[in-house]
Amino acid sequence: MEDLKRLVKVITRLKLRQSPLLDFKGVDRNSSKENIFYRYIGKGIVQTDDEASRLLYGTKSDDDRFRMLKSRLKHKLLNHLYFLDFSGVIPEYNAEEEECIKYLHQAKVLMMVGQWKMARSLISKALSLAEKNEFTAHSISALEDLILIFSEASHPHLFEETVEKLHEARILYAKESSAREQFYFMKMMILKSVNSRKKNLGNAQNYLRTLEKLWDETGSYNVFEFLFELSLIIRGLTGSFSEIITMLEEVERKRQYRNHRLNQNRFNRVYVVKHLAFAYLRQWELEKGLSYAASCKGLFKPATPEWFDFHESYFLLALRNKAYQLANDIIRDVTINKSFADIPDRIKNRWDIYYIYLRLAESAGIPRDIKGFYIPMEIPENKEDEGYNVALLIWQLVYFLSEGNFDKVRKRRDAIKGYMANHFKETFSYRTRTFYKLLNILVEQNFQQDKIQQKSRYLLSKLSENRIISTAHRELEAIPYEQIWEIINRLLRDSTTSKVLEESHQF
Repeated sequence: MEDLKRLVKVITRLKLRQSPLLDFKGVDRNSSKENIFYRYIGKGIVQTDDEASRLLYGTKSDDDRFRMLKSRLKHKLLNHLYFLDFSGVIPEYNAEEEECIKYLHQAKVLMMVGQWKMARSLISKALSLAEKNEFTAHSISALEDLILIFSEASHPHLFEETVEKLHEARILYAKESSAREQFYFMKMMILKSVNSRKKNLGNAQNYLRTLEKLWDETGSYNVFEFLFELSLIIRGLTGSFSEIITMLEEVERKRQYRNHRLNQNRFNRVYVVKHLAFAYLRQWELEKGLSYAASCKGLFKPATPEWFDFHESYFLLALRNKAYQLANDIIRDVTINKSFADIPDRIKNRWDIYYIYLRLAESAGIPRDIKGFYIPMEIPENKEDEGYNVALLIWQLVYFLSEGNFDKVRKRRDAIKGYMANHFKETFSYRTRTFYKLLNILVEQNFQQDKIQQKSRYLLSKLSENRIISTAHRELEAIPYEQIWEIINRLLRDSTTSKVLEESHQF
C-alpha cells in the first residue's frame, strides 16, 4: 500500500493535462479529431493528406489545423508503443528484452523524483531478465543505477559487489561491441556488390576464425549470434551447404556449438530450422529435407516473415521431390495466409513463378489453366530482379515452343542472351549459364531434335555434375533444368509441334 500511495502522489503531481493516448472506443460525434483520423486511416477511408484534410476540415492539407492534428496523432501513436501486446508475434526473449527496457525506464523516472526504494525493486527485475538472456548492455545500465542507489542508501558492501560485477560486464561488453562492429562491416562488404565480395571474402573468412576464438573464450551468446550468421553467409556464398547442414544439425540437436552450451532463453529454433531446410534444398538432400520440413512446419507463426521463408523452401523441396499434391497444398496455404497481401511485391512475383513451374511440372507441358496468377508474357524490362526475369523468360520460351511460335522462342533466347552478357558472369551459377547454352543449341539447330540431342549431350552431363548453387547467385531454379529440358524434348516430339516444325523447315 505504501508504494501505491507514493505512486499516486507522483502521478497526481506530475500527470499531463490531456491523455497522451488514443481512446479506442467507437467513433461518435463526441470523439476527438485524433480518434476520427485514426479510424479513417485504419479503415482505408483516406490515402493522402489532401483526402484526410478535406474530410476533417474541408480544406487542403496545408491547413495549420490539419498539420497540428497529424503531429498530435503521431505523438499519441508513438506513446502506444509502450503498450503493445507482442505475445505470439516475436520470440520470448525479445518480449523479455522489451520488458527489461520498461523496468529500466520506469526505475529511471522514479529515481528522478526520489523514489529510490521502488526504483531498486524495478532495477533488480530488469537485471534478472538481462542476466538470464545475456543482455549485456542492459545489465550494465542496471548495475550503474544500482551503484547510485547503494551509494545514496549507504550500503558499502553491496556497492563494492555491484562495482565488481559492473567491471566484468564492461569488459565483456567491450569484446561484444568490437565483434558487433566488425561483423556488420564484414557483412556489408561481402554482400553489397559482387566486386566487393571478391575483394573482401578472404578477410571475412579470416575474421570468422577470430569470432570462433572469441566464442571459445567468452561463451557469450551475443558473440555466437555474430559467429553463427557470418558462418551462414560465408558458407552460403561459397556453396558449402554440407558444412552448413553439419553446423545446424549440431546446434539444433545438442543446443551447443564448439563444445559451448547455448543460452536456452536466446536460442531461436525457428531461425535454425528455416536455414536448415534451405540448406537441404541447396545441397540436393531432397528426401531428407522434405521429411524434415514436414516435421517442423508447425513451429512457424503464419504472421511472420520466417513463415514465408520456410514455406518457400518447403514448397521447392516438395516440387523437386515431385510431390505435386503437397506442393499444391503449400502454395494454397501461402496464398490464403492473411499476411500474403502485406509481403513485398518481389516475393509475390516469386510465388507467381513457382505456381507456373508447378503447373509445368505436373502436366509435363504447358498448362492452359493458370487462373488466379498474373503471368506477364512480354519480355521483362525491369533489370532489378535478374533471377525472376530469367525464370520468366525460360517459362515463356517453353510456352511459345509449345505453341510452335518460333519467332517468339528466338526472341526469348535473345533476351536471355542479353542477361548472359550483362549479368551471368557475376550473378548466375554455372547451371544457369549451362542451361542457356542448351537453349541456344535448341534455336541454332533450328529445333531439329536429332541434331539437338547430339549437340546437347556434353552440356547435359556438365549440368548434372554441378547441382550445388551458392547463395551468391540470384536465379530461381524452381524445377531442375534437367526436367525442363525433358519437357522441351517432349514438346519437340509432339505431333502438333512436329507438324509446325516441318512446315517451318519447308519455308
